[in-house]
Amino acid sequence: MSQAEKLAAPVKASADDTPLWKAISTRARQNLFDSIPLKWRLPPTFEIPDTDLQRAARESGILTPRQLQLTELTVTELSPHILAGKVTALEITEAFCARAAVAHQLVNCLTDFFPDEAIKAAKALDAEYSRTRTPLGPLHGIPIAIKDTWKIKGKRATNGCAAWYDRAPAEEDAPLIQVVKDSGAIIFGRTTMPQTGMALETVSPLWGRTLNGALVAMRGAPCAPLSSDVGGSIRAPAAFNGLYGMRPTSNRPPRTGMASSTSGQISINASTGPCCRSMADLKLLTKLVLTHPTVPYEHSCIPGFWNEPPRKSKLAVGIMWTDEVVTPHPPVTRALKEVACKLRAAGHDVIEFKPPINFWEAALATWILYFQTGVNETKAALASTGEPLIAQFKYNIDVFNVREHTVAEVLEAHKKQDAYKAAFTQAWNATADENAQRQPIDCIITPSGPVAGSLHDFCLWWGYFTIWNLLDYPSIIMPLKGFKIDPVKDAKAANYQPRDNPFDKMNWETCGLY
Repeated sequence: MSQAEKLAAPVKASADDTPLWKAISTRARQNLFDSIPLKWRLPPTFEIPDTDLQRAARESGILTPRQLQLTELTVTELSPHILAGKVTALEITEAFCARAAVAHQLVNCLTDFFPDEAIKAAKALDAEYSRTRTPLGPLHGIPIAIKDTWKIKGKRATNGCAAWYDRAPAEEDAPLIQVVKDSGAIIFGRTTMPQTGMALETVSPLWGRTLNGALVAMRGAPCAPLSSDVGGSIRAPAAFNGLYGMRPTSNRPPRTGMASSTSGQISINASTGPCCRSMADLKLLTKLVLTHPTVPYEHSCIPGFWNEPPRKSKLAVGIMWTDEVVTPHPPVTRALKEVACKLRAAGHDVIEFKPPINFWEAALATWILYFQTGVNETKAALASTGEPLIAQFKYNIDVFNVREHTVAEVLEAHKKQDAYKAAFTQAWNATADENAQRQPIDCIITPSGPVAGSLHDFCLWWGYFTIWNLLDYPSIIMPLKGFKIDPVKDAKAANYQPRDNPFDKMNWETCGLY
């Protein structure tokens, strides 16, 4: 068996007393593997390299030169070719489905794959465009995959949990699924997510581990327009894969139709945003969701306008070097310094923004608000099939003493949340006294996380991500083009004294190991 087949193969179930979750996982993974057409399966002799999986996809022999060329393009690059008749929706869909199949066999990034349905939809779209010469919308003919948390008519969403695999398929599309369909997108599959969404590494007993890549980064889809983020699930994949990602303010995009093990928790709402390969695509996809005609009538969002104020020639930017809980690894700090130097060289004001609150205390409040009932719903779902908690999730549950809280405790956490928002607003406004423009900063640039990479099953500190969920600030990940880790420049200090908390020491010990 090739490495590719091993990665996508089902888990072994050999005894009558096999746990139910393992039996479900075996069936689920086999069904998924069977959905990949033979022509798109990697040959048994294909060896997966330890690095440069993009090269592996290109050299797999599965895609034609034309398909490789098409799948390197972004949404805003593809659209003009479609409208000019230089390429059809069918050709693009076949190309991305083929590359998605290869990507899955390399990094295990899909939970559902239905290329036949996508190809049928593409043919219908081409026929309609040939008749009318009018595109259906800004995503006309663009193939996409949807995170395994959104309800798609006729499909099931597993939320990375074995107990959900045999649930009845959705009877209707979630509002945002309808938005992308109305805009001309063609859905061909679903993408993996961590068990119940509560980890920064994509791993679950149901689907296994998604390796160092994601479908968009592997060019298996031009974009992921409907990612979701309650603690970093848009921003972490974008940061670790050199992509652009945005978490809007939570109540701007609709969230109805999102499967969740914490349904009913509205203290820290999940937000929906895109993950893509260009800033142009990020703007296109965000604007699409926020300005679609049906969005203002969806009860789960607050309708707003799409404003594009004139560009400022000179910005005031705050740099937050650390959250004073977990120290970023040297390459992360060096990247921030490089950004600060480039901004100053371009004529912008750059000042230091120090954390105005205690981020550790904020994290404690965050986890109270995440699981006010003590993660009981999640544990019940897992217990129904005997599925174990993944290591990262269990570590956080233990560290933050996740338990069922009293009403008084929840109210106290809400008071702290309000106090943190007030402190940040005050600190933000006070920056007007610290820069030459005498105005508050336009943005804060921070580490996306404390690391540039991570070991498997290592519990990362979420604080650099979750603080913006707690405050409900919109946040964007942008890659620093051309930046590479340098073993000399980024050597860790041998005399570093870790802070006294459950994350800083072990975080520092992993420096240089990924």
